[in-house]
This record gives sequence, C-alpha cells and structure tokens, in this order.
Amino acid sequence: MVILPFYFMLITSLKFEKNLFILPIQYIPNPITLQSYVEAWSDSAFFVAFVNSFVVSISVMVFVTVVSMFAGYALSRYTFRGKLVVTLLFLASQMVPQVLLIVPIFLIFKDLKLINTLFSLIITASTATLAYCLILMKGFFSGVSVQLEQAAQIDGCTKVQAVWFVILPLIIPGAVVTGSYAFVSSWNSYIMPLVLTNSPSKYTLPIALNLLIGRYTVSYTRLAAAGIICLLPAVLMFSYIQKYMVDGLATGSIKG
Repeated sequence: MVILPFYFMLITSLKFEKNLFILPIQYIPNPITLQSYVEAWSDSAFFVAFVNSFVVSISVMVFVTVVSMFAGYALSRYTFRGKLVVTLLFLASQMVPQVLLIVPIFLIFKDLKLINTLFSLIITASTATLAYCLILMKGFFSGVSVQLEQAAQIDGCTKVQAVWFVILPLIIPGAVVTGSYAFVSSWNSYIMPLVLTNSPSKYTLPIALNLLIGRYTVSYTRLAAAGIICLLPAVLMFSYIQKYMVDGLATGSIKG
C-alpha cells in the first residue's frame, strides 16, 4: 500500500505521453523512455530550484544540528531556574500551525528587506524544526550516562574534552537523525517558500513542481519524472542513515 503510489509515479515517468492513458494500464512500461527526465532536468527553472532547495536544506541541517546539540546538552546536563518552563515552551511551539505565522513572518521579513532571499527561507525552516530537534537531542544526551564524563574528568580531561572525546562519539547517531529530519523538513517545505519568494531565481523544488501544472494542460510524465528527482535526495539520505545508525550504535555500545 505504501510502495504502490511511488511505483505508479515511477512507471508514469518512464512512459511516453501518448501511452499514458492506454487501457488496460501498463504496469511495466513498454517501451521505456527517459525523455521526461531529460526534459525536467534540462529545464533551467527546475535546475535552479533544485540548487536553491539543496543550499537551503544543507544550511538548515548544519545550523539546526549544531544549535540543538548545544541546547540539548544544556537541558540534559544542567539544572537551572525555569528549565521545565523552557522545555514546555519549546514543546508548545510545535502546536502552533505554520499557517498562522504567515502574516507576521511576512511583515517582519518585509521590514528587514529579506523578501525573495534564500536567507529568509533558511531562517524560517530552521525555526520551524529547531524546537523538535532540540528536544530530540536532549533525549539522546540523557541516554548517555553522566558518569562517563565524570570518569573522563577524573582521568584529566576538561569538561569540553570529556564532551568532545567521550560523549559526542556516542550521540553521533542522534546527531545524524536530527540533521536528517531538519534536511527533509526543509526540503519538503512549501508554504513559506511560496509566501517569501516571488521570482523563479529563488524558487525551491515544491514551488517548481507546482509550476509544472499548467492552466489547461499537464504533462504527467514530466511531472512524475520531476517528482522522482525530488525524492532521490531524501531516499538516498535515509538509506545512508539506516546503515550509519546501526554502525554508530554498535560502536557506541562498545565504547560505552
């Protein structure tokens, strides 16, 4: 049930347009063509949107991962006044629909003259995912015993060295999961890029896909091919994460 829609999109992208509506449906394309992929990728607007999405998603991934690691460690290891309130506020922020924030965010970026810039997309995507990633990293840090840090400090390490050489190798799988979540969330973002960009040079992939739908006609094979291209980075990333998480957890358990 999960794979069938993706399989149908794949076979659609491999068909000629004239063969798309032939009955009975061809579940194995014959003949197979890559023409739709060539047309989609050679479209300059689509390629620019792909590059924009990649730049924004990578930037969000790096920023969110680094900040959530620092904040997650602080929430996990330190006790301070208002800690519970801060944690609850981060959780409560996830209950606010992004649609409600469109108008104030647009007015703020308009005053800052950041409309139609990739920087505005990086900021909004980072803030949208940071709270969840922070709580996620807090859980990973809490799963590592504080006694490991104390033992390292007894052996002569400073606080920073204990965290860097002992704790970080054990929570690398958590950092990978956090960064991947931030990347995919930014990659799939549609509402904010639609509101904050107004020129093809700043569009991201979700906006470019929507532009492939014409007013009177739709090239379904080209649209399906573009959809497959958009899926590839996320699929490859999760394929990599699955193996990396198993290796990292095994390594961490041995080190622990």
